[in-house]
Amino acid sequence: MSKEEKKNILIYSFSGLLLITLITFAGIKNNGREVEEVKVEILDQEGNFFTDHLEVVDLMTDKSTDYVIGVEMGDLDPKVLEERVEANPFVKDAQVYRDLKGNLKVKVEQSKPIARLFIDGQKDRYIDSDGRVLPVNAKHTARVPLMETEFEFMWEKNLKESKYGKQVFDLLTFIEKDEFWRAQIAHIFIRKDGEIDMYPQVTKQVIEFGRPEDLEGKFSKLMTFYKEILPKKGWNTYDRVNLKFENQIICE
Repeated sequence: MSKEEKKNILIYSFSGLLLITLITFAGIKNNGREVEEVKVEILDQEGNFFTDHLEVVDLMTDKSTDYVIGVEMGDLDPKVLEERVEANPFVKDAQVYRDLKGNLKVKVEQSKPIARLFIDGQKDRYIDSDGRVLPVNAKHTARVPLMETEFEFMWEKNLKESKYGKQVFDLLTFIEKDEFWRAQIAHIFIRKDGEIDMYPQVTKQVIEFGRPEDLEGKFSKLMTFYKEILPKKGWNTYDRVNLKFENQIICE
């Protein structure tokens, strides 16, 4: 190894050691800084804000019993603060971190409701995009299809707890991801036998969907009904459209 190579190695080693020292010093200094402000960013879910800055701070400070303003950064555990914020059922994920200006930053991802569950005599609930069962939130009402069932609700925390619930969740997800069906399907009614009727937003026909199976095939037939049959026969000609049978559309 030449003298020049040895010299370069020493220079790089010293530079690396200096950089590590500066980073360590900055970290120690930052840990000793007091929190000056809490900055909350709530990721928008199509204009639905199920929480706000004040509520996030209230959760993070355990209802103002465990303050963060004026507390040294090193005395705060971001993981504990995240868990407090995530106690809100409409918070899907929370990230708490600190910046070099003495601020505590909180980034909140909200749950996204895809249906509102109605059962006669019970409190309404939401179903979110992960299948979770959530309470109705007084802060905001999501514009989602209403889902009604004839039988007593059987899922405690998530639709995907059972095979049939997973099928219903797949149906709701299919509707939510398609712009046309999301705008068209207003009401989903689940019968005691597990078969489903749908009520559209615009036309008056009851859609007899059957069991929540073969989603692609049934919605393809329904699109044919809207594009080819109704324009020719008239929008108010039929009261019911049956999609339950393979390769058939039965209009009455």
